[in-house]
Amino acid sequence: MRRCPKCGRTFDNDRQKFCTLDGTGLLDVEVLNEAESQRVEQGETIRIDSAGLNSAELNDEMTKIISREPPAQSLPSFDPYKTVVAESSSTSSAPPAPPTPPAAPPAAPTPPPAPPAAAPPTPPPVAATPPTPPPQENADLMRTMASVPPPPVHSASLPPPPPIQPAVAEPPAAQSQPQPPPQPPPMHAAAPRSKRSKIPLVLGILAVLFIFAIVAAGAGYWFVVRPMLAKRAALVNEPERPTETPTPRSTLGAATPTPKEVAEVPPYSPPAGAVEFVNSKDNLDGKLAEHYVDFSFYYPENWVKDPKAGVPGASNFAKVERRLPPDFTQENFAVGWYSSAGSEEGDRAVFHTLAENLSDQFAKNFAEYRKVSEGPAKVHAYDGYEFRFESVSRNTAKGDITIWGRVIFLPPVDGGKDGVTLLMLTTSLAPEVKSVKDVGVKGELPMMLESFRFGK
Repeated sequence: MRRCPKCGRTFDNDRQKFCTLDGTGLLDVEVLNEAESQRVEQGETIRIDSAGLNSAELNDEMTKIISREPPAQSLPSFDPYKTVVAESSSTSSAPPAPPTPPAAPPAAPTPPPAPPAAAPPTPPPVAATPPTPPPQENADLMRTMASVPPPPVHSASLPPPPPIQPAVAEPPAAQSQPQPPPQPPPMHAAAPRSKRSKIPLVLGILAVLFIFAIVAAGAGYWFVVRPMLAKRAALVNEPERPTETPTPRSTLGAATPTPKEVAEVPPYSPPAGAVEFVNSKDNLDGKLAEHYVDFSFYYPENWVKDPKAGVPGASNFAKVERRLPPDFTQENFAVGWYSSAGSEEGDRAVFHTLAENLSDQFAKNFAEYRKVSEGPAKVHAYDGYEFRFESVSRNTAKGDITIWGRVIFLPPVDGGKDGVTLLMLTTSLAPEVKSVKDVGVKGELPMMLESFRFGK
């Protein structure tokens, strides 16, 4: 029976020369035990006769094949069934060796080391078996065996030791170490750039914002403010009166209509806070001076008198208005004129024509204009003719506003050639007025109708 002095494994075949696990030369168990006992008892180095290792009987024995398949190697002419003897790495890193034995004859050159083995558990590659060394190598082998530490003594009841990975032969010191991979040249940090001033950027941004603000303001005025002002002016301003109105004329040979006697109108008793308006010819010119008529009426003191009425170039004798701050119309009352035949009977034939002409002018100035009704009317003791209309002003600051209007033609009572036109406008901003039927009936306009009088 033979045993490996390195791993301690035993082999029954007495003709096997090397350990199949780590490739260490095998020795007889009796020789190892005797050497171990002598070392323990005397502490001296034991020389083992290696004549038995080189016997022809052992040389003829074939080496057992390693059970694991070696990995494919790229080395040329590699024979995995050959065995090579190499110095184990454990012998070089072993504890301090015992005293050096007497010098031996010079040893033959050491065979080249085996190539590096692959990663475990793949067995290391082995080179071809060298020729039988000369007798001088026995002395080297003896020195190597003498430096091997004693194997541990295992009891028969203990399990076999764990498998030990095969040692890789260390390359000779003269062999050059593998060069590290070339390192890339160090990257030098770029020189810091000088900081630029942010003042030009800030000034540019402010300039662009200023231009945008100007464009937005212009667009807002053109598309929002201007249409609102135009609609408000159309709502507040009264449309122009027709430059020419039909004048009733009597046919040749026909009797001239006699003025109808009008019952005397009692004087009006104004309420507290009422203001009287009396028409005057002092500041009039043009058509108003030519068709001047004497009249008067009362209006609430909280109403606003239009300064553009009753002056040169005006189209109305008087105009007063009830406003909702800042300048939205709630109720409006204006007095104009028309050419008359001198009495209600003489003007009756042309009242419809007068209403149509004036209605056509309103349709050009009021959005969504619609005439609602037309027919005779009466203002306390005065007989006349009227028509009513409605309109809508949309997209104002107060939303959509409904406009209701009423126009009354009153003939002269003294047989004169000019009558008066009473124009009343109300909007949905007046809380008392709900429809066109309430114009002059509800709200504050009834004061003007009840207090209207011809004459001084």
